[in-house]
Amino acid sequence: MRYRYPRYSYTERRNPLRFLKPLALLSLLLLSIYLLYIAITGRPVLKNPEALGFLPLKSEKILMVSPPAREVVITAEQNGKKIEIFKGEKKEGSEKWIVPIDAQKLGLKEGRVKLTVELSSGFLRKRSYQLDSFVDLTPPPLEVVAYSRQAQQGGVVAVGVFSEEGAKLMARVEGKEYEFYPLGKGRYFLMLPVHVDAIHDMRLEITAQDQAGNVSREDLIIKIVAQKFKEDKLKIDETFVKEAILPLLGEEGKGLDPITAFKKVNEEWRRKNVEKLAEIGSRSEPKKLWEGAFLQLRNSKVLATYGDVRYYYYQDQLVSSSRHMGYDFASVERAPVEASNNGVVVFTGPLGIYGNTVVIDHGLGLMSLYGHLSSIQVKEGQYVRKGDIIGRTGKTGLALGDHLHFGILVQGYEVNPLPWLDEKWLKNHVESVLEALR
Repeated sequence: MRYRYPRYSYTERRNPLRFLKPLALLSLLLLSIYLLYIAITGRPVLKNPEALGFLPLKSEKILMVSPPAREVVITAEQNGKKIEIFKGEKKEGSEKWIVPIDAQKLGLKEGRVKLTVELSSGFLRKRSYQLDSFVDLTPPPLEVVAYSRQAQQGGVVAVGVFSEEGAKLMARVEGKEYEFYPLGKGRYFLMLPVHVDAIHDMRLEITAQDQAGNVSREDLIIKIVAQKFKEDKLKIDETFVKEAILPLLGEEGKGLDPITAFKKVNEEWRRKNVEKLAEIGSRSEPKKLWEGAFLQLRNSKVLATYGDVRYYYYQDQLVSSSRHMGYDFASVERAPVEASNNGVVVFTGPLGIYGNTVVIDHGLGLMSLYGHLSSIQVKEGQYVRKGDIIGRTGKTGLALGDHLHFGILVQGYEVNPLPWLDEKWLKNHVESVLEALR
């Protein structure tokens, strides 16, 4: 006999909270990953710990931190004593921190010291560094051995000093800074240009900074001797602008009236050329390459001199002016141009008002310039000797006839080139300073 069982239905009663546990575990895992990511990638990093390798008597250290830190704390431990050197907070955070150091005021002694640098960018975004440093309370020696006690407008000042090897020697004059060239064994040399319009004696501030940041300072006063410069009044007309200016401008000159076109070349181009020469002159070989006096263009006569002031008139109206910053030498057309001294070619090509130009670096911030060339026969990076042919004269750029614009650059500024052609002047004003450093 078969047994019959009653039929019945079964409905599973599901727990509505059964998904919460895996969801909570997943959330906890994601949160852990996120916190780990913040802890690893979000913590600030000290990019230049070497900045704290030395602590000076009194100076500032610049620390670079990335990602930005909101708080920086630096403590020192020396002879069993802990000293807080710096504590700074910035609500928005910063990558650049300026840390003032006054070792004497802090009570630090000359010698080794251990530093702790603590960086914080917020919760779980902290990092700590342990650094070995050295407290140096002795400023570097600074002795001015020889210098030019006077110079003419458009002239040159040469300075030779002794300091410690590895120090950074700077000269500051009229808001500009120039770095000395190290010659080895604590010897440093620098040539500075004197502006053609300088009317006051030059105040020269020389500083020597050691690795720790200690600074020694020496001030010099250079007497500036005024010069009398030639003045010329020149007339320009539509024909001159059409034949000499507009071809230079090309597309830039379309639609310009004669005055605007002339001013664009004489003022805007000239200003850009001055800036370009300053940029070229900022990169010079750190050693003397020249030998003896510089050469003048062979069999040439002088057409224009350094410092000449030129006033330009259009229909009896003064429209522009300029200063001639070199010597113009003329010979026959397309005369061969010689390198005036030994050096390395650092620029070749068109240069605005100078036309086709060659610039040669003679080392220690000294360069020579050859403008208006019809052709160039050297390449950048080429070493040339005094007398080597580098090109031929021409009338490219802002030139009315075939000639050579010869310039001398010191720190990228055109000074009077005439003295550099004189062996006696060169020995007395420049090379005597170099000799004093030997």
